[in-house]
Formats: sequence, structure tokens, C-alpha cells
Amino acid sequence: MLKRIIFDILLLISVIICPWWFTALFLVAVLYYLKSFTEIVLFGLIMDILYGGISTNFHFGDYRFTIFFFIILITSFYIKKRLKFYSK
Repeated sequence: MLKRIIFDILLLISVIICPWWFTALFLVAVLYYLKSFTEIVLFGLIMDILYGGISTNFHFGDYRFTIFFFIILITSFYIKKRLKFYSK
């Protein structure tokens, strides 16, 4: 539980300070390290709010980080099941 809180704080700092590509790589590393890290979608939403353009209409392109991290979250469940050396 303490690891999750520490990773959440580090990721929030990373979203605010670091460029988007560094945060995305860090999120993938944390996703591999923890068994189920569903907060990744929340961090995608925060990144969309900070880095996305302002639009009055709903477009799927406006939420590209959220959709991208959701897809990574879903695929990580399948990849972790197939890895033999992933023992968590």
C-alpha cells in the first residue's frame, strides 16, 4: 500500500514537471512493477487536462492520453499472464 502511495506521488510530480513521453515511460514501468495499477487512467486524464487543447465539443482526440493509457492497462493484463518470468 505504501508503494502505491509513493508511486502516485512520484507520478503526479512527473505529470506536472516532466515531458509527456517521460511520464508515459514511467507509467509503463510502474504498471509492470505493480500488479494492478488502475490509477494510470486517472493520470491520463490529468495529462489530457494539462496538455490537451481546449474544446467545447466532445472529440475522442481530445482524450488521447486517457485512451492510450486505458489501452496500455488492458493489454498489460494479457501480457502479464503470458510472461513466464513475471511471478506476481
